[in-house]
Amino acid sequence: MVMVPDGCAALITRFGKLEQVVGPGRIILLNPWKRVSYILNTTREYPFNAPVREAPTKGGVKASIDLFIQFRISDPVEFVYTLGAVRGFEEKLGNAVSETIRSLIYEQLAADIYNMVGEKTGRLLDQLNQQFRPAVELPNANITHAEPSDRKYRVDLAAPEMVRVAKESAAYEQEWGLTRKRRIDQLQMDIERAKKVRDARIVEVKASLNKAREQVAQLLEEQETNAQRVRFEIETRGRSGLIAAENEAKAQQRLAQAYRDNRAVLQYELALRRLEVGAELAGKAPQPVVVRTDGDGGADTSALATLLAAQLLPRPAALPSAERPAGGVGNDAA
Repeated sequence: MVMVPDGCAALITRFGKLEQVVGPGRIILLNPWKRVSYILNTTREYPFNAPVREAPTKGGVKASIDLFIQFRISDPVEFVYTLGAVRGFEEKLGNAVSETIRSLIYEQLAADIYNMVGEKTGRLLDQLNQQFRPAVELPNANITHAEPSDRKYRVDLAAPEMVRVAKESAAYEQEWGLTRKRRIDQLQMDIERAKKVRDARIVEVKASLNKAREQVAQLLEEQETNAQRVRFEIETRGRSGLIAAENEAKAQQRLAQAYRDNRAVLQYELALRRLEVGAELAGKAPQPVVVRTDGDGGADTSALATLLAAQLLPRPAALPSAERPAGGVGNDAA
């Protein structure tokens, strides 16, 4: 039993002859003469470096180029039995790349070798794909390094470039110096402007703070004034109330004293009036007359003598009806 991974293809052979190509999954070989000879990944792209050394240019100058290629196996059978699997494909691809690159280098001048780095390699890919299809597909190729092989020639070739680079560097340094000076001046101006703005804001903040302090002091003074006014009003009201209470108490005291005095006077006048009325009634009251009716003195005690004596007594004057005491009628009748 053999397990074929995803994205792979397995070649089953019998005595070296291809019998079957199977895809991913579990394979059970019942025939003991059959076996899985190759398992190839048909989805992965493999890298391949193809350096070319000492290839002549159009002017006869030797040049070296490094080529980076990516390939993918599209037909496992063709890859194994036509290209010779991995070793055979590497050899064939190396020879094809070397031949193609040498033809490309031969078309270039030595001074233009540096320009081949990163250049489009569409024609190179077309030539290689024509040679290796349908077994292998080459989707991408890139020249990563290109230069003349002779070091002295490289120096001579690079001298004008170095001069140009030096001039550009000097110009860049000068321009950068001017730009730097302008930026420094601009920054200093911005700093000064920011300082002025900061000072102005500080002045505004201080003015606002002083104004706020004045307002707070004014509010405190107003609150203190209001508190004093309220305190004075309370004290005045309390003093007025106290005085009014004292006056009322004194008036009540005087009134009580006057009431007591008036009562005593009234009682005195009432008692005096009673005495006067009593004296008047006493003066007008009938005087008792003693008539001796006992027989010790030898007087007459008969009824006729008593009637005669009553006729001889003076009669009391009659009292006014308003001053007549209660029971007067009974007395008169008596």
